[in-house]
Amino acid sequence: MGIRKPRRTDSPSVVGAGAAGGGVGTIVAAAAHSLPDSSSWKSALSIASPLITVCVSGLWLFAKNVYIDPYINERKRRVANQSMDRVLSDARANAAQVLADPNASDAHKHEVQKMVEDLEKLRLRKITERMEILFVE
Repeated sequence: MGIRKPRRTDSPSVVGAGAAGGGVGTIVAAAAHSLPDSSSWKSALSIASPLITVCVSGLWLFAKNVYIDPYINERKRRVANQSMDRVLSDARANAAQVLADPNASDAHKHEVQKMVEDLEKLRLRKITERMEILFVE
């Protein structure tokens, strides 16, 4: 049998799920203990509070992994794309001004044009990296 990797239990998702479940479970237990002893709900809620804690933690992890994380990642990707599009647009506009300037030296024009090409290459490289990540996962 091979060596197993230990499960990581200190990730933000697990900690958040534990906090959510623990908070709700604590509220249920506190509510149960505040009921009068004659209430039939008191023992049921006291016994069910650990189960409620585990269920809420599981639901939180599920919602975070299936809905929240993909949404946040898509938003980050979209914002990064928009930012890079603005940078490229500004760089192209600036390069067009420099190329049209009769006072700009040929070396400066070549340098500006090379910078814009480098930005475009970087953009394509990032797109390619994202595609590789999508196909590997």
